[in-house]
Amino acid sequence: MRAAARAPRHLQARAGGFTLLEILVVILIFGIFALMAYGGLSTVLNTRRHIEQSLARTAEYQLAYSRLRDDFVNGSGRTIRDENGVSQPAFLYDPSTRRLEFSRGGWANPALLPRSTGQRVSYFVDDTRADNYRLIRRSWLVLDRAQDSQPVDLSLLEHIDQAQWRFLDKNLQWQSRWPADAGVLAALGSAGQNNNTAALAVVPPLAAELTLDTRDWGRLRFLFRFGAEGVSLLNASPGSSGGIGNGSGIGSTGGTGGSGGTGSTGGGLP
Repeated sequence: MRAAARAPRHLQARAGGFTLLEILVVILIFGIFALMAYGGLSTVLNTRRHIEQSLARTAEYQLAYSRLRDDFVNGSGRTIRDENGVSQPAFLYDPSTRRLEFSRGGWANPALLPRSTGQRVSYFVDDTRADNYRLIRRSWLVLDRAQDSQPVDLSLLEHIDQAQWRFLDKNLQWQSRWPADAGVLAALGSAGQNNNTAALAVVPPLAAELTLDTRDWGRLRFLFRFGAEGVSLLNASPGSSGGIGNGSGIGSTGGTGGSGGTGSTGGGLP
């Protein structure tokens, strides 16, 4: 009876494990599922990395726009003396050097340092690296500079190809230099009483437009009004279609919009 209940020896060996073919099939199925899972995970990680880079770049644009808007909205009519003792107007842009320089107020001083709330700022494109042009904001700790006054440079935007400025005068005409009169611009380079008179005679523009050619976002246009209430409004008398509002963006009709930022109709950053 015991011998009859015992299973054959070849059946006992078969029930004790798997054949090589079965193991290979299992490994093949596992590899297929692992490959599919890796492909999905890789897609998710790449998408996440792309989103993070896009968000970081968007934040960079927003920060640059906020810094530019803060400088222009707080623009002032204060003339200064440079490190050579030459008087410079409150607002100056020389197309030959492509450097914009102007005075602003409202410089916060939470530490109560012995300094003015006014500041001199400058914007230019750093093209020292051919593969990475940068928009630079340069500032000085004092308005009237000495020969040992050191500027403070801040990189606002990287990977730009070109930056172009133009300025809106009291007749609502766009100018490629400021002051618009080339003779006045040339007189500003000399010292003496004539230079002081020329610097004081330069009235800041109503608004400024910055056009940036970027590698990732294409062409962007930023529009800013100069001064919280418009420093130039004392000498400007624009028509009804070019009136100045309370915002820092310029509308499509040529007047300044009422919102705090530039709108899509004015060509600004959304």
